[in-house]
Amino acid sequence: MRALAFGLFVWLQAWGATVRESQIGLAASETACAVTRPESKVDASAEQVFFRFVVKGIGKADRLRIDWIDPRGQISTSVPYDELPRAAELCFVSALPVGGFAPSTQPGTWRARVVVNNGVVHERAFEITGVASSLTARVAQVNENELVIDARGAISDTSINIAKYSPSGGWSYIAPTLAERMEGSRIWAKIPKLQPAEYLVILRNPDGTQSPPARFVIATESGYRMPVFGGETWRISQGPHGSYSHWGRALHAYDVSPVNARWVAAMRGGTVRAYDLGLGQTPQQRIFGNYITIAHDDGEFSHYAHLRTGTFQVKTGQRVEAGDVLAEVGTSGYSFGRHIHVHVTEAASISAQSVPFRFEKNPAVITRFAAPPKGPGKNRWTGEAGFAEWWSRLVQVPRGTRSLAVKLGWEDKTNLFDLYVVSPSGRTYKPESEAVRIDGPEPGQWRVSVQGVKSGGGGMTFWVEPEVTPGGK
Repeated sequence: MRALAFGLFVWLQAWGATVRESQIGLAASETACAVTRPESKVDASAEQVFFRFVVKGIGKADRLRIDWIDPRGQISTSVPYDELPRAAELCFVSALPVGGFAPSTQPGTWRARVVVNNGVVHERAFEITGVASSLTARVAQVNENELVIDARGAISDTSINIAKYSPSGGWSYIAPTLAERMEGSRIWAKIPKLQPAEYLVILRNPDGTQSPPARFVIATESGYRMPVFGGETWRISQGPHGSYSHWGRALHAYDVSPVNARWVAAMRGGTVRAYDLGLGQTPQQRIFGNYITIAHDDGEFSHYAHLRTGTFQVKTGQRVEAGDVLAEVGTSGYSFGRHIHVHVTEAASISAQSVPFRFEKNPAVITRFAAPPKGPGKNRWTGEAGFAEWWSRLVQVPRGTRSLAVKLGWEDKTNLFDLYVVSPSGRTYKPESEAVRIDGPEPGQWRVSVQGVKSGGGGMTFWVEPEVTPGGK
């Protein structure tokens, strides 16, 4: 009965659309619309789970959405396709990140659902398993040779296991280690120098208890500017681990969509390799379309895909600097709507494995010193930051402070912000969620910064709650 339960799916129709050939699995092809490893049970450490299906009877004006439903019946992730091409049928593959993300801590029956014009046309069930509740881990900091973990349920003999991910081999473990020191719930461990890649940390106690995986990435040391021009409006429509197409070799890519913009800019200086292939949209072929590669002097390569044919402003062999115009944004290749896809590799091919990289932060302008308001209740600042703009405030942390906690929030969920907290010595904390807590913080002036990373078109307002907890005897 258990196997039967997870093989069941709902087959409904709405607005004439029908879905067939749906599958759930642990691996998908990067060149074809196919699940290559079907599976209905997913371990919490899995990189992601894939949902593949074919839809017929859908028109260009229709709106299709994929919802990932958690065991409580809530939408965990929603993936809208607002600009569909003309085709008799379309095949889709969507990914839900699991290991190191929220789904790894939510065991039970999940569902992948297809919605057309707000009507459910199909859904398929799967199970996430293997979650422990008594032992947890969260990566607080990663330095060159040190890993700092906030843990619950750990003891002195708890092993710290670091795994590195590759699309071809999955997760492979680096030699396990033990804590160099522990203070309360915080663990410090020595680690080897890690190459730019994605990593997981899993804690194991001698009794066999295992924590859900905690994720962290090591980015390249080179900084890249946004591939856009100042004064224009763009939005980040898909980031690393994006459900539309950012998995496997494109795992660490960004899609940036224009709101009222046209031209694409070089993220760093280097030598151009231009590939205007004369392509338009190719919904049946999972290719990058027309693209430009820039070879940088340090051996890294940045790639700019889905460009509009006939608009290239540079040619192969030409030297460009950061901010130089490359071409018009387009929707060539496998693309649903105009956007620029960018990623970085350590090999020349656009199809090489992407590596984590960082966008250079604009200098954070401190407009004034703003102490948190005093009085009962939570301290709160309010602010505004447009797309790719920065907002910053300072908070004074006295010597002997027990902890510094910062929480970020906003009302308009079509917007998106990132939180950064920087210590007086320059150490940056960037939480995976909208909150961070630093135990035993360094005394002095800390900087709290917020960047706008997605705009829904309205005002981008937010609030920040800093909380300084004094030390006690």
